[in-house]
Formats: sequence, C-alpha cells, structure tokens
Amino acid sequence: MRITGRSERYSRKLLRDVKVYFGKKPYQFISPEEFAEYSGLDKNNILEFLKGGY
Repeated sequence: MRITGRSERYSRKLLRDVKVYFGKKPYQFISPEEFAEYSGLDKNNILEFLKGGY
C-alpha cells in the first residue's frame, strides 16, 4: 500500500517535487520530516507507515 493512495507514477513525480522544493539533487534521499513538511501529513503517521504499522 502507498501512503498517498496514488499510482507509482504519481509517487515518483511527488518525490521529484519534494526534492526540488528542498533543493536536493536527484540522487539524494528525503527524510520523513521533509516529506511531512511538504505533504502536510503528520510525521508520526509517516514513521508508523514506514515501520509497517498500516
């Protein structure tokens, strides 16, 4: 399951958009905190999702 509930293609675009927003290079990772800030989702929900809690 995807946290956004959207397609893989949309998720890849979203990842690119987040990297641009934070001035990151294409090969750099984003943190859960950065994704939370960009998406408006709660950081704890994201961390729980990444741990497999959903």
